[in-house]
Formats: sequence, C-alpha cells, structure tokens
Amino acid sequence: MDFITWAKGRTLPKALQSREGWAQFFEHYRTEEPHIHQIEPTNRCPYTCVMCPRNDNMTRKQGNMEMGLFRKIIDEASTYSEKVREKEIELFHFGESLFHPQLAEMVAYSSSAGLRPTLSINPADLNSGMIDDLLKSAPYKIIISLDSMTDKRYRAIRGEHAEIDRAVENTELLLQRHQQLESNTIISIRMIVMNLNEDEVEDFRNFWQERGGVVELRDFFPWSKNELQELGRVEKYPAYMPCPFPWQYLVAQWNGDVVACCRDYNGLLKLGNVADSTLKEIWNGPAYTEFRRKMASGRGLTSFCEECLSIYYSEPT
Repeated sequence: MDFITWAKGRTLPKALQSREGWAQFFEHYRTEEPHIHQIEPTNRCPYTCVMCPRNDNMTRKQGNMEMGLFRKIIDEASTYSEKVREKEIELFHFGESLFHPQLAEMVAYSSSAGLRPTLSINPADLNSGMIDDLLKSAPYKIIISLDSMTDKRYRAIRGEHAEIDRAVENTELLLQRHQQLESNTIISIRMIVMNLNEDEVEDFRNFWQERGGVVELRDFFPWSKNELQELGRVEKYPAYMPCPFPWQYLVAQWNGDVVACCRDYNGLLKLGNVADSTLKEIWNGPAYTEFRRKMASGRGLTSFCEECLSIYYSEPT
C-alpha cells in the first residue's frame, strides 16, 4: 500500500495521530515475506546526476553482484506468496545496471521464476544488441530515464556523460524493436520533474506519445540530503507519520548487504547479509525489529535517518 497517497485528503482517525499509531498501522499491513524492492546488480555509474547523492557522498566500495548471489535471492523470492511475488523487483539501486555484463541473464532468470523484474536505465548506453537481449529476457517493465529533450539541459541534469541525440535515438530504436518483437514488456519514458525542467513537461509528453511511448512524470524527491531540496518541490509525509519503509520493503546491495531504504547509498543501515541468511530471516529478525521500534518512537535513530526525516516529516499542527 502507498500509505502517503492513501492518507491524502483524508480525515485520519485518532489512531493515526501519533508515531506509535502509525507504526501499529504499518505493522498490520506488513507481510511475513519481504517485498524485495531493489536488487543492486552494480553500483558503478558514469553519470553525475544533479539530483543524486551518489556523486559526492557515496564512499562504499564499488562492484558487481555475483550471479550465484543473485540466483539465491531470486530462488527464495520465487517461493513467496502470490501477494508478494506480484510486486515489481527493481534491478537497480545506486548504479547504472547496464554496466553489469550479465544483466540480461539476471532479468531472464527473474522472469522465468515468475517474478516481475523492472529496469531503470539511461538510454545513451544502450545499443541494438543490448536492446534485443533485454527485450528477449522479458522484463516486466523498462523505465527509460530522460529528463530533458535539449542537450544542454540534459547534460546539466545527468552530467557530461549524457548525450541527448544518442539517448533519443536508442529510445526510439527500443520502441521500434519492442513493437517488432511483440514484446509484453511495459516501456515507460520517465521525466523527474524539477525546477530545471518543469517548463518542458508538455513538449516531452507530446514528443514521446507521438512515438508510441508511455510517458511517466515522476515527482522529484531529494533523497536524504537537505541541500538537494532546492532542486524542486518536496512532498511531506502526513502529520505524525514516521518513515514507512521499514515495514514496506528491503533492498539487497551488490555485495549482499540488506538495507531498509532505497536512499541508503552508503549502506549505513545494514540489517543482515543475504549470503549468510535468508531474506525472510533478516526481515523478521531482531535487527529489523529493533529498527522498526526506533522508527516508531523516533528515538535512537542514526543521523542518516534523522536528516532524511527532517526533510519529509510533518510536525503536528
């Protein structure tokens, strides 16, 4: 459940007028099997996106996930209940997944296990062979990250590695091959709307819809860094709501570390490692339970969580 969307415009009951009340509500909806929100094939990336904290702040070691470890995660997830299996698993975290040499194999292994692998990629690094390999591996969805249609602004947002002509050409080729191969994969052309590009929204939408693309406009969020707030408008949580992520999902980083948050670029909130335990054991284990207790009370949280909550938390009025 998207708790933030659910709460919008509602007169919330008395039980949701405290952090603890929200925590009990989240726990009621928490599944015994974890939703694997993201698996990180790699945290290598040539882009320097202006809205990403990775560039100046990520200090953890860079590497690629081994296929044996990836298969272990997927093998476990394939045994989960349908309610959990039908959720998308994003094969990305803090890297450009196209730079993992076995990405298509990862997608195919996930798809054949009855799961819903989703990719989010920068199209400038695609090529015709890669496009066919990815489509034939049958991902549930491919998100194409494009935030502008002008070279100068595209580079301002995504960094010097970003080349708009090549990105557009590759995206058009992807849409063509998608049609030719009669692929069932959802292709989403995504713009993250910020102050830098909000005046392009209609032109962007029209350009890609004319070419058969499904356009997705995503709200900007400043991850966990206060200084990124200046890039756009920030949506706050409803009053009293703590971070819902500890009850919603987990993330497996390339080395097997399990973290509670898609914003944890440095792996600061390690709650286990999938090489040593099952994801279900970690999800229901003492470290996760203690983390949820701290989030429910608002006491004992790390500085990482405190800074993030300072951005999104709404004080009661």
